[in-house]
Amino acid sequence: MKTRLSLVLMTASLAALAGCATGRQARSVKPTGFLGEYRPLLQAGKPGEEELLVYRSPAAKWTEYHKILLEPVTIWKDPKWKLSDDEKKDLQKLVDSFQATLREKLSADYEMVEHEGPGVMRIQAAITNTQRSDTPLKVASKAIPFPYGTGGSYLWAFITGKPPFVGEVSMEFLIKDSVTGELLSASADRRVGADTIVAGQNVNTEYLNSWGDVKYSLIYWTDEVVYRLCFLRGGTNCVKPKQGLKMPGP
Repeated sequence: MKTRLSLVLMTASLAALAGCATGRQARSVKPTGFLGEYRPLLQAGKPGEEELLVYRSPAAKWTEYHKILLEPVTIWKDPKWKLSDDEKKDLQKLVDSFQATLREKLSADYEMVEHEGPGVMRIQAAITNTQRSDTPLKVASKAIPFPYGTGGSYLWAFITGKPPFVGEVSMEFLIKDSVTGELLSASADRRVGADTIVAGQNVNTEYLNSWGDVKYSLIYWTDEVVYRLCFLRGGTNCVKPKQGLKMPGP
């Protein structure tokens, strides 16, 4: 009966969904031990233009790097971050896909190598926090009156910076000279999901997937890394990643 009710609410709500498609950058992020001694170097990035926290070495000569050593993306172990065995398996699949996609996109501009050497950047990345969306509640909230319905969702997003019941994920990056170990860049970012399925002709195809918000964020970051490196080396054909449509709230 409970399952049937959830399906009824979900079906009834989908027709009314309108707004943003895939989420946006969150308001804040808390860096973890993955960044180690480099955390004090981080400064607030330009809103909507950079990661939430970022450091770029003023001495970095980006045009001298033509190869990339991409280390395996890790899932940072935080005692406060509780994941079931099934969740860990699901998340690892997303991480593996992120790794493969990032490597493929970077290979269009750089030679991907497996060893240190002159002109080689070492890129390290870690997922430092993640939260799946609560799909039944996310959908049902569209059919329930304020304070949990559409109006309440807008207010919740305004106060917290994210719609209720959506997913989120945090990511941290380190880029170093593979030979000297000199830090070229460090960053921390966090993205939150959307509580809508359609916006004009844009469709959130992962809306009913509890990991969909995380998946879209990881896809965004693959494009962000490629764009940022292109911009830093002075490229003329840099493609800025799509932020996703705006959500309610500041």
